[in-house]
Amino acid sequence: MRFSRQHFHQLFYTAGAGLLLGCLPLSHFAMGLITFLLLLNWIAEWNWHEKWERLRANRAGLIFPVLFVGLCLSLIRTDDWNAAGQQLLSNLVIFFGPLIIITSKPFSDKEMRWLYHAFMLGTLIGVVVSLAYWLTHEVREMRNISIFIDHIRFSLCIVLTIVFSVKFLVEKTERPLAVRYAYAANALLMVAYLFLAQTLTGIVILMVLVLAAIFHLVLRKHFAMRNLAIGGLLLILVVFAVNFTVITYRYFHDFDTETESVTTSKGNPYYFANDGFIENGHRVNDYLCREELEEAWAMRSDSSFNTMIEATLVRYLNSKGLHKDYDAVMSLSEKDIRNVEQKIANVEYTKPFGLKRALYQTYFSITLCRRNPQSVQGSSLMQRLEFWKASWVLVRENWLLGVGLGDQKAALDQQLRSTNFPVSGIHERGCHNQFLTYWLIGGVMLVAYFVFLFVYPFLGMRRRVSFVFVALVLILFCSMLVEDTIDSQTGRLMFSILVPAMLFNEDCNKRALSED
Repeated sequence: MRFSRQHFHQLFYTAGAGLLLGCLPLSHFAMGLITFLLLLNWIAEWNWHEKWERLRANRAGLIFPVLFVGLCLSLIRTDDWNAAGQQLLSNLVIFFGPLIIITSKPFSDKEMRWLYHAFMLGTLIGVVVSLAYWLTHEVREMRNISIFIDHIRFSLCIVLTIVFSVKFLVEKTERPLAVRYAYAANALLMVAYLFLAQTLTGIVILMVLVLAAIFHLVLRKHFAMRNLAIGGLLLILVVFAVNFTVITYRYFHDFDTETESVTTSKGNPYYFANDGFIENGHRVNDYLCREELEEAWAMRSDSSFNTMIEATLVRYLNSKGLHKDYDAVMSLSEKDIRNVEQKIANVEYTKPFGLKRALYQTYFSITLCRRNPQSVQGSSLMQRLEFWKASWVLVRENWLLGVGLGDQKAALDQQLRSTNFPVSGIHERGCHNQFLTYWLIGGVMLVAYFVFLFVYPFLGMRRRVSFVFVALVLILFCSMLVEDTIDSQTGRLMFSILVPAMLFNEDCNKRALSED
């Protein structure tokens, strides 16, 4: 009877952990419900002596719950207890999540594969549904095709799924060729979606992992293709640098060196702003004849020629290297007209793949904010820069103890208003850097301990970790440089459940990609 009871709890624990990981890319409600059920199952086991023995054997696992204790200590500086209570409740999984992992029976290698595949399946479902939504709906911003969770957190799930797919693809085990093809196809689908959705955070993290994987191969003593890997790494860096340089040059360089004419083909005068506003290598506000634009637009579209349409049309024509006159509008295709009606202001934004599209959007945001600081609300990049500057000011003023849990967002709002930053209309404000956030909450000791959590598994623990675990840590670390990753439910669970599960599962860390 005792065996069957423990067997039930272990089965529930393993199945629940798999379902939880499978829901990370799909449902906030399911994540919360399954986490609560796992906690109830852990308590219902009632084998406290066994849990204590496992805890003694894995004392290093206590480094994760201590982070929650640090958040509690920051309450000494808190004024907004309502916000602090809500944040403590949402962060409670940081305390009991790792405890469940390290005090429960370790996952077997077979069970870890179940966890990985459950996560991969959940991400695959999310990608397929998002693609179906994109094909059946008009989408102005590609980030909006992520319909289950935030597009940035979804990109983290996609990158991790790519890592898992490659792990099973190259693993030295006997698998049917069709299965390996399936893993390869899944990885390629994830990469394609990542570039289609143009989630820059996910794309950059994927590039970081590719470089880390090449370095990993180069450092292996018995890797037969070491020189080829080094050459491949150098080639990737050179190609990226050249491509980046060419794209940047073609965007900012003024190719309109000479004035071709001062009148349109209909004899109307062109307007030349000569304001230095360049996009796609052409001066946006030169060769402009507003009267002809309005006349031609009325013939090509049923939409009214309002200020928004005019600005979009001018930029769209400019991106195609056309003058802004009657002939240019009449030369546009029906697809071009629909793009303008949907407020797509640059023909490069319509391309599904490529570095150029992502960089052009970023460059326009930078240029626009330099010309008009109030336009920062339209650029996530420029908003982040403002958030980081304001956060750093607060950190310098409260570097020792912080401002307390629950007060950080109010303090940031006040600092932003003092710089005349347009706070209204911007939702979910935060430092957009997890390290700055923790420094602002609890001071230098809390952020130092948080950094320690990333270092200790590699330097302080005498155990070998797989490259898959390294990839997970890199994904989380890189995302935390530009996002408050742990402020999201997906990020918290990846940090408090998946990291300890991979770190303290011995079978997982004895082999995988670290067999050198």
